[in-house]
Amino acid sequence: MEKHINPTDLPNKEVSTTINENIFIDPAKERKLLWKCDLFLTSLLTLAFLSAYLDRSNIGNAAIAGLLPDLNMNKQQLANAVLFFYVTYIPFELPGSLLVKKVRPSRLLPIFVLGWSVTCLGVGFMTNVPQFYASRLLIGLFESGMYPALAITLTTFYTREEQARRFAYLYLSVGLSGGLGGLFAFALLKLDGTHGIAGWRWLFIVEGAASIGIAFILWLCMPDNYQNAKFLNDEDKEICRLRAIKHDQYMRLNEIFDKKEVVKAFKDKKIWISSSIQFFGDILSFGISTFMPSIVRSLGFDSVITQLLIAPIFFVGVAIYIAISFWSDSAQKRSYFMVPGALVTALGYALLSFVPMKNRAVLYFACYLVVPGLYVMLGLNYVWMLNSHAGYYKRATAIGINMTVGNCAGLIIGQIYKKQTSEGRYLEGTATSLASALTCVCLITILFLYKKRQNSIRDALSLEERQQWIDQGRTGDAHPDFRFIL
Repeated sequence: MEKHINPTDLPNKEVSTTINENIFIDPAKERKLLWKCDLFLTSLLTLAFLSAYLDRSNIGNAAIAGLLPDLNMNKQQLANAVLFFYVTYIPFELPGSLLVKKVRPSRLLPIFVLGWSVTCLGVGFMTNVPQFYASRLLIGLFESGMYPALAITLTTFYTREEQARRFAYLYLSVGLSGGLGGLFAFALLKLDGTHGIAGWRWLFIVEGAASIGIAFILWLCMPDNYQNAKFLNDEDKEICRLRAIKHDQYMRLNEIFDKKEVVKAFKDKKIWISSSIQFFGDILSFGISTFMPSIVRSLGFDSVITQLLIAPIFFVGVAIYIAISFWSDSAQKRSYFMVPGALVTALGYALLSFVPMKNRAVLYFACYLVVPGLYVMLGLNYVWMLNSHAGYYKRATAIGINMTVGNCAGLIIGQIYKKQTSEGRYLEGTATSLASALTCVCLITILFLYKKRQNSIRDALSLEERQQWIDQGRTGDAHPDFRFIL
């Protein structure tokens, strides 16, 4: 029998553990609720994320299909175009995180998607480099608040223990954008010359138009929270309410804006280590999402075969990451999977950096090491960060910091992949990526040891010391009963 409890009756400083333990939720009904959320909410958010990554990564596929000569663009200008996306993306990401609660994700997200979709469509009709630069600035601006809106929405429907696999579905979009992007490019490039329009232009026109459709779907179907989710009935919403009380006694604190919560996030050591992992991980992520077509083509394949060869790399990466994310949720471990992922990625980049270019099979296989390892390491880092910050605005600020610092990698990624050696290798890019992967191993280890130490300190507290912490106003992830997932 379910016990109904009014959240307003709960103590201000902490939710009673006894009350939480007395709440019973029918497991069968809870599974049905989660299935509904996965089917309607997570799939909707994944579709939005896929739209963003397809529009963002088009530049890599277009670059090997005629974009440069048609716009009289050289490789340095291409690198500048990659950089300009992040000039607007980075500074607006933190404000976007804090705006989500104020403006409502159900309205903010569709506006963002519509903005970058119209811009992407317009790229298909641009004729010079300045216009292309302007489009990259606009796409960066509109996409800046997208991921924080998706992340915060997911954390309002799922508990800490359920989040890894749901973020895996989101991260699925990154892999699908690489795989489907290659397949779409292969198909759309066959339209080259149709109605006098080059194939690479059709790539932007068709995918931009499709994303406009996604924006309207989001406007009609996107919920702000479980209370106004159209796909949930009254019984489902009641179960959501009970889950919020039972599981999220720390995560939902301080939902009214409080600048102290923002300051807490900036002072927290954890977020700076996490965002450093994100930065070095994004050097790898942006490298493969933008320049994987160029890397594969440097092995001696033509542009059409290249588009086909990159698709299975991303599909395999996605499949492995989804499997690992389920395992991570089941084991309630994050770093235990992140470190091996980073090491596998490092091995892949070592092969890409030092194996002779004539060994095409080995170099192509190296791509199958880089992508899955990266997805596991970077995807779980984001979930780990969300698991470790409690209180709505502290968590929202942490998301903004993490993504802002991470996306600074975009300011350098175009510069390290603009040169090739005499044998055609992107040595500067792959060697930098190798060093970044190894740096991530060190940072993940440091963060693991720090969180383990914090858990040990709390485990050793006496009843008097625990009460002192509570009396001092330690809430959220600073509460003496909060334990960090390792």
